[in-house]
Amino acid sequence: MLRIIDTHQHLWDTSNLEYPWLDGFDLLRQQYTPQDYRDAICDINVVKSVHVEGDPAETHVVQEVEWLTQIAETDGMIGAIAAAAPLEKPNVDVILDQLAAFDLVVGIRRMAWHISDNNFYASRELINGVKLLEKYNLSFELCAKHDQLPAAIELVKATPNIIHAVNHCGGPNIKDREFEPWASHMRTIAGFDNVHCKVSGIVTLASENWTSEELKPYIRHLVDVFGFERLMFGSDWPVCTLAAEYHEWLSALLTVVDDASDSEKDQFFYQNALEFYKISV
Repeated sequence: MLRIIDTHQHLWDTSNLEYPWLDGFDLLRQQYTPQDYRDAICDINVVKSVHVEGDPAETHVVQEVEWLTQIAETDGMIGAIAAAAPLEKPNVDVILDQLAAFDLVVGIRRMAWHISDNNFYASRELINGVKLLEKYNLSFELCAKHDQLPAAIELVKATPNIIHAVNHCGGPNIKDREFEPWASHMRTIAGFDNVHCKVSGIVTLASENWTSEELKPYIRHLVDVFGFERLMFGSDWPVCTLAAEYHEWLSALLTVVDDASDSEKDQFFYQNALEFYKISV
């Protein structure tokens, strides 16, 4: 049976934590618990998950990790946490000191998707914040849309000592069938050995009645430029449910990589994540 480490899972509790971005996503404005996640995966062999921050209010980033740590201790599914931190802000090291004290925190994500400035990732302030992660032995979750990739490339160039995980395939505009310049930008990013990529979060970027054939060119391009050695599976649950159930996304992805060997699939769905996120199983 295929072993899976899900590198992009979310939980959130809106009764205790503030998630400002949910104001525009009423379908997701509810509590998502570990049991909800287990119900979603059903009989899929997910061994561990990596919890990626749910973009909480800046005042709640440490509180979110405290809550997740309690869940990990009782539920056992969460094997690592990529926490939120406003890396571009002065004195962010105070927050990083607190986050790094949690054993499960192995990375930091600072999203660019909700930021209107497409050059945010190339800003001096953000780059300096990402450079701080080396001190804490933390990786960076690089979450840029297709039109923010040029700035992301500048960030990667400027931070050679940081290990990066590109989230959601670099946010291609699949709905409008745009392949370039996304494909060229992702080839450039893949040229940096310190960059990995999550194949996640693209069903919500595709057309309403998406098919595996619609997703295939984008996924196959990532296989071509990163190889199975630097790709990792992510569900983006529960956000993915805006377009697909967990098993529907996984089934589509397996169809696209059906020609991969068993060892390549094990790398992609399990081994790479085990090593990248320092997970104990």
